[in-house]
Amino acid sequence: MIARLVPLALVLSFTMPAWAQGPTIDSAKRYSACMALARAEPVKAVNAAKEWFKEGGGLAARHCAAIAFYGLGQYVEAGTELERLGREMTGQSAQLRAEVFAQAGQAFQAARLGEKALSMQNAAILLDPRNADIWVDRSITFAAVSAWREAASDLSRALELSPNRPDVLALRAAAWRNAGDSAKALADAEAALKLEKDYPDALLERGLARRLRNDRAGSDADLKRVIALTGETSDLGKRAKDALQGAAPTKPPQAPPVKPTPPKK
Repeated sequence: MIARLVPLALVLSFTMPAWAQGPTIDSAKRYSACMALARAEPVKAVNAAKEWFKEGGGLAARHCAAIAFYGLGQYVEAGTELERLGREMTGQSAQLRAEVFAQAGQAFQAARLGEKALSMQNAAILLDPRNADIWVDRSITFAAVSAWREAASDLSRALELSPNRPDVLALRAAAWRNAGDSAKALADAEAALKLEKDYPDALLERGLARRLRNDRAGSDADLKRVIALTGETSDLGKRAKDALQGAAPTKPPQAPPVKPTPPKK
């Protein structure tokens, strides 16, 4: 499911008069119910959102439908509708519009449309440049096309805005590792583990960085700890097991091989 969905829903609940007709409380309740249905039963949510739109649900009904499309794996449809919403929400705050564009970016990234995802994330950053999560989103788009230094740069900006986040440090460790800088990768992984001792993603990255730096014993210990924490069948566990067996570290799924260019920061 699209990230940051709950915060956006909460904001929309308090801005409902601009999104839908009818009493604010009833509209907010209907929106919350539709979004819950979108998460649990997206097929039903699409139909419910369409009916609500016919009754005057407006942008709120369309947003619910877009999230339901995402839940159904119809990522292009979800991204397209979210992009339309973002462009039409001229009466809403810049922060809210940025969240909708960011959601569109996540949908297009899920559809492996890297250039389109980047376009949405650029729009979101221009609207709300102090939202750390949007910088993280864009870093993932860069990583998907192996633009590792651009990804690391965006993650650095995210950490400036929202310091002491082990998840972002672990992501930046992966970016540095793939960029060929094992020293920076190791430093970020260790910084993440100081914040959260057994953070699996950071343990994996430290294990991989240590392997690149010929610290086999330290690497093995980290990778075995990842497996103990997450299990052999988890994504992290499989990657740790592969590394222990000598396989090359896996990279994020590849988007179309076009290296995007970020806007001015």
